[in-house]
Amino acid sequence: MLLWPAIRVSAVTGFALFGLNAQSTPRPEFEVASVKPVAPSDTALRVSMISEHGRINYTNVTVRVLIRKAYGLRIYPPSGVSDPLSTDRYDVVAKASSDVSEEQTMRMLQALLAERFKLVLHRETKELRVYALVVGKSGPKFREVHDDGSAPEIGSGEGHQIKAHHISMKLLAANLQGFLGDPVLDATGLTGLFDFTLDFTLDESTSPDREWGQTPFEAVQRQLGLKLEARKGPVEVVVIDHVEKPSGN
Repeated sequence: MLLWPAIRVSAVTGFALFGLNAQSTPRPEFEVASVKPVAPSDTALRVSMISEHGRINYTNVTVRVLIRKAYGLRIYPPSGVSDPLSTDRYDVVAKASSDVSEEQTMRMLQALLAERFKLVLHRETKELRVYALVVGKSGPKFREVHDDGSAPEIGSGEGHQIKAHHISMKLLAANLQGFLGDPVLDATGLTGLFDFTLDFTLDESTSPDREWGQTPFEAVQRQLGLKLEARKGPVEVVVIDHVEKPSGN
């Protein structure tokens, strides 16, 4: 029995990072899966998300979080529409018949959302805000490194920190996108590989006088000699056409 009606959101709800093209081909499914609603009295409990080797154990998560995880999306609240995607919470436990990759696990989660929540999505292209990563007036404050054949690495340190080893500007843009939410495009013209460390905070109230207290925009400019410019550009987005409350396991 549906406790809230199926909803159709025609507004843009996110931009696709991976996996949406999997809807046109059969997706692998979990061997067993359980989706249980969390009682309203328990929704203040801690959120936990564990995913490894074809197994997931998510506690106290919203449907919005499930969609974001499964498809690699940033989900925007639909304007003027009540949004149970952000309020109703669930415990989701599932496992595959054998060990599989994280990508395969997320495809199984997509199938689970389609089966239990009747989720239907489609792609569109919209003109949205994007950030262009460009070189500042004084040039970059880091140097190209020799390609020694080692794999690109991006680590993290205390607070918000990007510790880059042998990464391209395209990869840096992709990682900044993860923090900013809006798409970040590489427009630096720098084609080599680079090593650097970038420290910043997502709390704008922190004093920018301290190195770790800089916003991503300030840190990119002061520490790397680059700049994030706001622009408008075509972005591939997805729209939630239909989603329902699950009727049971």
